[in-house]
Amino acid sequence: MCRLNGVGSIFASMKHKQIDFPNPAVYLSPRMFESEGVPLVLLHGFCEDASVWSPMLEHLTDLPLVMIDLPGFGLSDMPVTPTVEAYADAVEQALDHLEIDRCVMVGHSLGGYVALEYASKYGRRLAGYGLFHSHPFADTEERIAARQRGIDMVLSGKRDLYVAQLFPNLFAPAFSAQHPEVLNAVIAAGKSQRPEGIVAALNAMITRRDHQQTLKNATCPVLFLLGSEDTLVPLDTAWQTAMLPETSQVEVLEGVGHMAMFEAGKEAAQILHSFYALSI
Repeated sequence: MCRLNGVGSIFASMKHKQIDFPNPAVYLSPRMFESEGVPLVLLHGFCEDASVWSPMLEHLTDLPLVMIDLPGFGLSDMPVTPTVEAYADAVEQALDHLEIDRCVMVGHSLGGYVALEYASKYGRRLAGYGLFHSHPFADTEERIAARQRGIDMVLSGKRDLYVAQLFPNLFAPAFSAQHPEVLNAVIAAGKSQRPEGIVAALNAMITRRDHQQTLKNATCPVLFLLGSEDTLVPLDTAWQTAMLPETSQVEVLEGVGHMAMFEAGKEAAQILHSFYALSI
């Protein structure tokens, strides 16, 4: 399984432990074994796995971390059904297995959709949750058509081509130009994901529901981490969305696209620290 080592990653060197739990695969930071504090649960995005958080880990060593390979990605089994609800249920199953009663949860992109669904169904566990380059809206017809084209491409045996076309649009152009090795590593990791997992996630995103009401009903703080050059989560819409919860923390990273863990890892980690402190 291709992991994001070789781009400043310490995913392996920190010896995050994978627990003996088949679905989903879960990784615990050393701090989880030294502290009984509220953990920070990190959910990766589409065509990624838990190692996508690697560039930030050296700045999060003082926090108890739980990182999850969402169903169909990394080392996790396929989802029970290709729905965001099934991904949220798998996260709940993992936290139950770990006997975690309360946590702060942050999801990147697809992981944000899962975090919103989780908040809707299992909000009692959440001290706070964050949307890391994510939003609460259901897919538009245009997005559904684009995802369906992606499904057709992957099913026709062109996973690698699909992934190679996906990730360049997620980084700010200046970052991609200055750090082609990072882009190449992310593409390589994406190409290692199972085609059936990619297809399941695309179907899940197509059918996911709108979660604006979930944000309005939030009883805990909600983080909105945004990039000024993120074409998937435009700032004007994101600012309006951030007005929905009673308590929001809004952070805009200038010159950053959709991948702040790589484009501004230290700054993004500092934001997670401040949100964690606000939440607990």
